[in-house]
Amino acid sequence: MRRASRLSISILVVFLLASLYFAAFPQAKSVGFVGAFSILPAANNEYANGTLIPPYSPLMIWFDWINVSDTQVINYAMYTTSDYKYPVPIANIIGQHLHLADGTEVFVASALDGMEVYRDLNGDGIPQANFTSGESEILYFMYSNMSDAYNITPIQKVMHGDIPHYMWAFTYENVYAYLQNASTHLGVDVRFKLDHLTLSYDFSLNGNVSNLKTNFDVGKAENIEVFDSSISAYVSSSQFSLNGLGLSLLYATATYASNPYSTSVNGQLYNSSTTQDSAVDADLAQVTVNDKKAYDFVFGGNYTVYRGGSNETLLANVESYEAKAEAAAISSLPIRIFGPTVRGISFFIDELNLTDLFGGSWPAVNTNYGASSLVYRICFPVWDGMQIVHDPVYVGYVSSSITVPEISLTVALPVIFLAVTLIVGYQKICRRNLKHT
Repeated sequence: MRRASRLSISILVVFLLASLYFAAFPQAKSVGFVGAFSILPAANNEYANGTLIPPYSPLMIWFDWINVSDTQVINYAMYTTSDYKYPVPIANIIGQHLHLADGTEVFVASALDGMEVYRDLNGDGIPQANFTSGESEILYFMYSNMSDAYNITPIQKVMHGDIPHYMWAFTYENVYAYLQNASTHLGVDVRFKLDHLTLSYDFSLNGNVSNLKTNFDVGKAENIEVFDSSISAYVSSSQFSLNGLGLSLLYATATYASNPYSTSVNGQLYNSSTTQDSAVDADLAQVTVNDKKAYDFVFGGNYTVYRGGSNETLLANVESYEAKAEAAAISSLPIRIFGPTVRGISFFIDELNLTDLFGGSWPAVNTNYGASSLVYRICFPVWDGMQIVHDPVYVGYVSSSITVPEISLTVALPVIFLAVTLIVGYQKICRRNLKHT
């Protein structure tokens, strides 16, 4: 009987100490993989890079793929081989597939569709634009659809504490840029080269919250040439300056969900295809499914302007400004120029079969602007043709919840006291039994 009693107490003490250890010292978060249905090479891996070769096309797609804990991230970038004699096209899209806690599936993608040069006349930081009424602060549409070269940074997994971060980038070198007058919509007024255009990403998953940080690095405008669009002739570049002008990046989104969803801006319902406001200052845009938040676009923060050189002999002057964002109405878009399709998404339409990528049953991706409930601009009021760097954050809420909460002192102290009491009592019993023996 005494031996059984000692054994029971021993087991209880071990159990309590083990419970205390795991409560007070949470284990490193494991990252679970899910079987993806994607036809991408190595898509069932934790992460993968590779090339897709669309049929009947000389262009190729570089893909980045992450597949962890009920969520997948996919990034496409258009590029060409080194023996392709034409410039490298510029097109990029980022999307995330989510399983929410209630079982809903959501896919949210955004694509850089164009750039615009504006003069912030009213000082609110965003370009007021309504091309239906003819009133706009946008001076030029910037077309940058090709470059001289590219540089790929494959996915690297880096641990920050016990949180894995997946980081990658795609850089277009010597980007051709053409400015077209926003009021005349005729010809090319100015052409130049951006030193580079880099889109880099940092994806991490902490419990049921995923963070996708997108970094924009737009190089300095160089080799500026000015044309008189009325006669298509070159004129002196001294007649043109980017000083005092801002730059905006125009993004369209595509959202699909297995249950009805809605989009909002700053807590108010918003739909770019139906709103009458040409521009709404945006700090936070959300995708909500069944009254539960599924995805956040977190805007704002500061961006950096680099003036001058960046080498050791000519250090750059570094300035910091507040980045702005606006939700844009369809009426604020230059439809006559861009056409009815979202160019950044339509480049990849054949490789965005959601059923092939994620299984189940999904509708075909629609590349019409009218199908995008959220069109937004990321705005840099101070640009002046200089290099700018900025990194907004996109947040997704997935079903995975694998963190172990830390134990509080109000719970830990009684457990410790009980464990110590049992140990002392166990020692007394052992000593008493040894004395009797």
